[in-house]
Amino acid sequence: MTDPLYEQDDAATPLSEEEREGLIPSYITLRGELNEAEQANILEAEEWASKRKRDVLDERFLNGLHKHMYGRVWRWAGQYRRTGKNIGVDAYRIPMELRQLLDDCRF
Repeated sequence: MTDPLYEQDDAATPLSEEEREGLIPSYITLRGELNEAEQANILEAEEWASKRKRDVLDERFLNGLHKHMYGRVWRWAGQYRRTGKNIGVDAYRIPMELRQLLDDCRF
């Protein structure tokens, strides 16, 4: 059983310099501030996406949706990842894998 007095509050966790790379708002220094900014941006994107009927299985739409979801928070919003991560496919494979996923979803 955990003791709430000793539990760490993730919202109060400072972002590292590496985590702040590409961040647009300079006031964001804590994980909670980042979460709030991203959530506000995502709500705007929901409104944008629901304004008219769209082909959601379209690469251009998905890149635009990503840009609308994170564009006020991150400089890289709407772009494919260019660096390696410990999860997911290699960066150079992302466009090809996304196209394959979309094709699979269509059929």
